[in-house]
Amino acid sequence: MDVLSRAVMCFCLMGWMTLGWSNAAQYTSITMKSNIDKLKVHYTISKDQLFNGNPVFPKDTFEDSERRVLMSVVLDVYLSIFSQMLNQTGDQEVRDSLNYVKGKIQHLQKHYFLGRIPELRAHLQNLWAVKTSDPTVQGKALSELVTIYEKASKLATKFQLKKDNRRKRRQAQRLKSSIM
Repeated sequence: MDVLSRAVMCFCLMGWMTLGWSNAAQYTSITMKSNIDKLKVHYTISKDQLFNGNPVFPKDTFEDSERRVLMSVVLDVYLSIFSQMLNQTGDQEVRDSLNYVKGKIQHLQKHYFLGRIPELRAHLQNLWAVKTSDPTVQGKALSELVTIYEKASKLATKFQLKKDNRRKRRQAQRLKSSIM
């Protein structure tokens, strides 16, 4: 191999490694990946089923505050899925992998996301079950509207201020770095 070929090969390899590592999961441990891979082998589905265009958890277009709530619910769904899988398998190796992964998800949810998912879910279900055509509900809703509107407006203003402050900090940092 001549020097030019080696240089091209080295450059391509460095580019591949950089792209591969930059897109790789940064937070998932090797043990976690290994357990997930074992579970994928055990719970194999066809490529047609896997790539049917309907992911279980579609990509979201929400803001960070909304993503936190959504991710907490997604993690809760995973915990429910793993509980079902544990109930349906007798294979000890699979059970060990399921318990490991489930434990990691529980830890993540408990320490970094909303721990009050059951209450939040119950509250949301109650809201979705409101009988909007009931005249009593309509009257009560009107009497509560000013209070709810004030709370919503205050929350919206709070989020907007946070967003503006972040933008101002970024602009100040850019200005500071361009001066130096």
